Amino acid sequence: MPDFIARVLVVDDQPSSVALLMAYLKDRDIDLLAAQNGEDALRIAIDGRPDLIMLDVMMPGTDGFSVCARLKADARTADIPVVFLSAAMETEDKLRGFAAGAADYITKPFSEQEVLARVFVQLGERTRLRALTNQTLDGALGGSPSASAAQRDRRMFNQAVAILTRQLTAPPSCVDLAHKVGTNQQRLTRIFRDQVGMSAYEYLQQLRLERGRGLLHDTDLQVQLIADRVGYRNAGDFTRAFRRHFGVTPRQYRRGQLETGIDAPTAI
Repeated sequence: MPDFIARVLVVDDQPSSVALLMAYLKDRDIDLLAAQNGEDALRIAIDGRPDLIMLDVMMPGTDGFSVCARLKADARTADIPVVFLSAAMETEDKLRGFAAGAADYITKPFSEQEVLARVFVQLGERTRLRALTNQTLDGALGGSPSASAAQRDRRMFNQAVAILTRQLTAPPSCVDLAHKVGTNQQRLTRIFRDQVGMSAYEYLQQLRLERGRGLLHDTDLQVQLIADRVGYRNAGDFTRAFRRHFGVTPRQYRRGQLETGIDAPTAI
């Protein structure tokens, strides 16, 4: 039995979208909740206390931006990460989402691998990743490996993630990382792709960008210092990677937070 089963609330007024997301997440030791409008989402979030909310932007009545802002203003739900789902790809839309308090923003149409990777990262920020990956993705391991082999793969994945998290600014090479967890580079790459749909290097970049986003949100550190803290050699590389991932630059993200007055950074 898993030590913990994550609870995810999916909010979308289109039943087909809800069904698709729930199909991606089923059989992964996740307790799934669903809502088809903003008011139901707010009620379920308070009563059900999910660990993550996947929230459509364009809904009749209370839209996703308003729902997110109300969630963040309520002490009972303020700490629940929100991932927006939207067909709107403009920078202004993404900035509005982040300003409302969103942790991430996925544009439609989305792929299963992208959804799973973003969900795992967000649950991992809340110390859920290890418990989740201990029990998930058996069907994606390919070729029906034995239970013991699947368990070894999951254990090596967890060990590798722990190493990357501890050594975010100076991680080992892929070869060294594989040796540290008791395998070779080719197998470790396969394990990461099976578990989260990306290589160990790509996963490291996700960890760095999530940590950088947190520092932009919670501190007034300069972008260059944040880039250094999360392992980028210069602010330009960090800015380009951040924009590719989140759709806005670090300064645009921070400015959106400050202009709305939502959780403005505090000096350290």
